[in-house]
Amino acid sequence: MTVINVIIVGSGPAGIGIATLLHQTNIDYAILEKKEIGNSFSEWPENMEMITPSFPSNAFGQMDLNSICEATSPAFSFKKEHLTGKEYAQYLSWVANYFEINVRSNTEVKKVYKKEGGWIIETSQDLFFCRYLIWAAGEFLNPQINNILGAEHCLHSSQIKYPSKVKDGEFVVIGGYESGVQMAYDLIKGNKNVTLVNPFKVDDMETSDPSRILSPYTYSKYSQMKKSEQYTEVLGEVVAVTNDNDRFQVLLQDGATIETDNIPICATGFSLVSEPIEEFILYREDGSPILNEETDEFIDQQNIYLSGPSVRHDNHIFCFIYKFRQRFGVIVEDILKKEECSEEDLSYLVNKWKRAGLYLSDLSCCGDECVC
Repeated sequence: MTVINVIIVGSGPAGIGIATLLHQTNIDYAILEKKEIGNSFSEWPENMEMITPSFPSNAFGQMDLNSICEATSPAFSFKKEHLTGKEYAQYLSWVANYFEINVRSNTEVKKVYKKEGGWIIETSQDLFFCRYLIWAAGEFLNPQINNILGAEHCLHSSQIKYPSKVKDGEFVVIGGYESGVQMAYDLIKGNKNVTLVNPFKVDDMETSDPSRILSPYTYSKYSQMKKSEQYTEVLGEVVAVTNDNDRFQVLLQDGATIETDNIPICATGFSLVSEPIEEFILYREDGSPILNEETDEFIDQQNIYLSGPSVRHDNHIFCFIYKFRQRFGVIVEDILKKEECSEEDLSYLVNKWKRAGLYLSDLSCCGDECVC
């Protein structure tokens, strides 16, 4: 069994970002990655891009919105604001290589066991023991589709890597948030007819929080798409999908039915990859894990933390990189305290992370209208 003080599961922005902070300490750590660094981003559909704009603002004392550590900028590296998934995966690899992050690739976590003094992690390669476990496995590999009756008759939008190559015809896209609008936009661009079934009016939501409404970048695509004769929008909630002799019926809550010859596409979001640690998680009513607000530990557990887009506290949603990276320092600070780091060293690091926007402990600024 390999013994490491801190193990991080996942080498996406949350995993690599946390590791860059641990790199500044004397604590030994390793990242366990199922495939390769940034694999989830490499698997994005071909036209899918970061919706938050990157820009090199380090000179103004602000990190690039999609940076995961100080003094780096995806925008500066690629000379563009909206990176593709492959480009962002490359950025993560560059950061990992620069800091010589200990990433164990092709090491899939199968099961996690609680043991006195820490955690045993069973993987496809080896057994590991750690005192602290940081779960940064992300969401993209766990599409949320089973909440629709008849989901077996559908495809999730993340499974369509090349929208431009799908066959001609009429398509029904279920879900009108970022990925739904992007998928509909790409299909129409490929000269397909699309009906978008949206549970809410995109134009009606009165907030500027991109966790709850389309980003300006996607909204501009939505505005273009609405002008197309190939686009139809239906307001309603899908309750079931049926298949009758290879013709699909999309049933709405109000009793209406939409028929199509092509498999309906569900752009219904993602949820935390959690199976290996499922027994240690308690859930909120919205399906998100309940966390200790001070440390981001799973509630009723010790030394097992969550980092990434599934982090929630009260009504605060940390689903974008520039949001969840603010909690990196909170987790590492808790580990350093438990490892009896000197107050002087801890104060220096925490103040450094605060200046960089990598530490947020006071959530009072995260009100109804998030200042981020």
